[in-house]
Amino acid sequence: MRTSLSKITMTAAAGVLGFALLFGGAATPSISQDAASASSEAPSAEPAAPTEEQILAGLAVWKDRGGCFNCHGNFGQGGEGGHFPAGPSLRKTQLDLETLHLVIACGLPTTKMPYNLKGAYETDDFCYGETGGVPTDLSPGATLSNEEITDLVAYMEARMVGQRRITKAQCVEYFGDANYPECAAYR
Repeated sequence: MRTSLSKITMTAAAGVLGFALLFGGAATPSISQDAASASSEAPSAEPAAPTEEQILAGLAVWKDRGGCFNCHGNFGQGGEGGHFPAGPSLRKTQLDLETLHLVIACGLPTTKMPYNLKGAYETDDFCYGETGGVPTDLSPGATLSNEEITDLVAYMEARMVGQRRITKAQCVEYFGDANYPECAAYR
């Protein structure tokens, strides 16, 4: 059973993350240098760049398993609504890759962002320190493995995050056809 303090903490974290997703991350949470160094004994190595295999696997999750394009657009440019909520642009997000992974896996309580990790909130405290069941204000999305979410984040890192312009090459990669009508709009 959740305590009210736990709910407050989770709601506050969700609010900050939601604000960052919606408004490009101008106010993303940060950890002080002292706190960051105290929490680790040795500096961590830079994560390896995603492989092309991971990127293509992530594209398959985006298109075929995750349904991410329904809210965020085909290229992460932000959704238009319609039958699905209009998701924010992932091209403009300021969230780091670890936070993107967390948000995809665990969703954002009090928002329309669903959780997608199989077993989220059940046994470990990965999702905002919570266990004991999914919060009532969260909807399920896809049922993805941690590896699929890692591949999805690799795809987003390589093809979306920080990239303002959608290229013809990205369109062709996405649709698999240089003559696809939507790709005519891109150079």
